[in-house]
Amino acid sequence: MLDWTDRSPDATFDLHGQSVIEAVANAERFLRSQAKARRGGTVRLITGRGRGGGGAPIRTRVRGLLRSLKESGSVVRDYTLESTEGSYLVRLEG
Repeated sequence: MLDWTDRSPDATFDLHGQSVIEAVANAERFLRSQAKARRGGTVRLITGRGRGGGGAPIRTRVRGLLRSLKESGSVVRDYTLESTEGSYLVRLEG
């Protein structure tokens, strides 16, 4: 049986070019709408890896969002930082 991370995502949302505040708000809106539309599905959030030496503020804030949504138990079942370190694969609640 395949692990959920081996599935192709049902939808992808790219946060490039957004401010940190916009990216977090838009990521939450995307995740909530996808959790309703694709119960138990898998989605990808592209955060980018940050600028050289400048950290990755969007990735860091999105990780916090994913953690809190997972703890609330209503939107995110699980998530993982993909090997490129520029995106998260997210398993939605079913």
